Amino acid sequence: MKGLLIKDFRLLKNQKNFFILVFVMAVFLTITGGDESSPATFVLPYVGFVCSFFVLSTISYDEYDNGNAFLFTLPFDRKIYALEKYIFGIVTGGAGLLLILAFILIYTDGMAGAEQTGETLFTAGVSAALLFFFLAVMIPFQLKFGPEKGRIAMFIVLLGTMALVFGIVKLAGLDDSALREAARVMGRMGLSGVAAVCIAAAAAVMVISMFISARILEKKEF
Repeated sequence: MKGLLIKDFRLLKNQKNFFILVFVMAVFLTITGGDESSPATFVLPYVGFVCSFFVLSTISYDEYDNGNAFLFTLPFDRKIYALEKYIFGIVTGGAGLLLILAFILIYTDGMAGAEQTGETLFTAGVSAALLFFFLAVMIPFQLKFGPEKGRIAMFIVLLGTMALVFGIVKLAGLDDSALREAARVMGRMGLSGVAAVCIAAAAAVMVISMFISARILEKKEF
């Protein structure tokens, strides 16, 4: 796995200009975000989402010019390859989130109260959960269908999931009182509790996704 990680980080060097551009944009959005709400509300999810796409680019590089046919002759298991992609995605996305979180906390030091700092940390936790979810959804589709068809299939599934959730909410007849009760439960848990639940749920989805990705690779012929 160490060799696979080194390979992917070397591939990442080819995108350093894009990486720098992402953080320049994040810094700009933080500075111009205004004082009405925490600048982390949009910036942290944005950075996590963009960084999650770096792992997809490494899969595309591996597949380029039938490169996988050679890659999988090397002495490593296909399950290790799948696991490495998730680890690489977590490392790159997590590093991006930590860097921009550190900048936001330093930039808002003295300007933000304890409440806004708490909101920023909560947003960071939820952004980490979203990063896990993005990786859990995107990697299996990329491995199964390739870069172009994978994006289309992923988009269709995400739309279908949103439609399903909307339909369940409608059929269940959830009204304002149910939503208020949910808000009270989250209020009792606190921001840290809600963030922890989000991360745990996303991590569980990612574990399931890892098994799916490993199964896809085991059946795939190169």
